[in-house]
Amino acid sequence: MIEGVFAPIITPFKENEEIDFYRMKHNLDLWSKSALTGVVVLGSNGEFAYLSAGEKLEIVRFVKDQLDSSKKIVVGTGCETTKDTIELTQKVSETGIDAVLVLPPHYYKGLMKEDVLAGYFEAVADESPVPVMLYNMPANTGINLPSSLTSELSRHENIIGIKDSSGNIVQIAETVKNSVPEFSVFAGNAGFMLPALAVGARGATVALGNIMPDECSRLFSLFREGKMEEARELQHRLLEINFTITAGMGIPALKAAMDMLGFQGGFPRRPLRVLLEEERKILEGVLKRCRARRES
Repeated sequence: MIEGVFAPIITPFKENEEIDFYRMKHNLDLWSKSALTGVVVLGSNGEFAYLSAGEKLEIVRFVKDQLDSSKKIVVGTGCETTKDTIELTQKVSETGIDAVLVLPPHYYKGLMKEDVLAGYFEAVADESPVPVMLYNMPANTGINLPSSLTSELSRHENIIGIKDSSGNIVQIAETVKNSVPEFSVFAGNAGFMLPALAVGARGATVALGNIMPDECSRLFSLFREGKMEEARELQHRLLEINFTITAGMGIPALKAAMDMLGFQGGFPRRPLRVLLEEERKILEGVLKRCRARRES
């Protein structure tokens, strides 16, 4: 079983688009000292789609070497073919990570029927040396993994959970209800973290964990301690900044916010671009309001 709060960490780039390992180490040092359970490497916020196969392995090895050993490491290994996903999964597993997070193939999404997706995930899990978490990200893939499919896959001995970023609380509740008891459902967005926990989720993997790791971890702890009023207040306080970063300005805003808060965001890789000046001012205002709510 896996539980707790994970940050799907960014990949900082230099202005010339090379990976900036100096900035990455700075961030890993801070996350190591935080209350996070662990990190997700090569997730959506890590711009995994813009990384070569060699870069992916280099990043995983670096994180494994630099992150405090008490923190768990999950690695995104989803590719467009079953063969490539299995190969990447096996390669990153050699570094000693804890689990992999697997997106469904989605280029031919019209052909990705439930039986095809089931065969894909089962084949990956059969060949994976480490436990597998499913990744439901319909906003990016155009494919929603229904609770019926997820619940069936939960019976595979090497599929231990799902990160669900759909925001569909009914679907999340159905997945919890119909899956095997040890299966871990994770909220995939800080905006619905508390509602997901309330219907049985065991954790969260949230972009906001990059810049507010302790606040996101505290929300999880408050829920576990039964301090619901404090948990609701914290959930409400995180809504605006979370929406601005995840549904609004995206990865460039997350990286800019990191620079504003003592982390190191670096540059995004093209075709993503840095924030315009007017966008930075909006982001600064949102962060200021978030801090004011915390201090009030």
